[in-house]
Amino acid sequence: MATGIILLGHGSRIPEANEHLKVLAAQVREILGDVRVEPCYMMRTHPDLAEGIATLVKEGRRRIIVVPMFFSNGLHVQRDIPEQLAAAREQYPEVEFIYGTNLGADRRIAEVIVERIQEVTPVGLSV
Repeated sequence: MATGIILLGHGSRIPEANEHLKVLAAQVREILGDVRVEPCYMMRTHPDLAEGIATLVKEGRRRIIVVPMFFSNGLHVQRDIPEQLAAAREQYPEVEFIYGTNLGADRRIAEVIVERIQEVTPVGLSV
């Protein structure tokens, strides 16, 4: 079954702010190999979730995994995304939609944060 992955970020009116998600999508694609990874946004820019789903379905994807790129389990994660996926399931009954877990408070993210702190910490100053 042809699978597509959507990395779903918040989105910004500032175009450069949306580039990180595109870079992450390319990195995920590189790690997973020959898998279609589409960056999409909840608001303020395109493609949004519905547009991303439509693109993947037109390409013949019959399994779509949506990974919310959010740290907290807020309204987008708990309500907005599930509602949009419910609508997509009705529109595309032949497609399997899988809703991944948001990023959350993951130790691997904490390790990246510590690296960022260490990058800007003056030499000799312990963190």
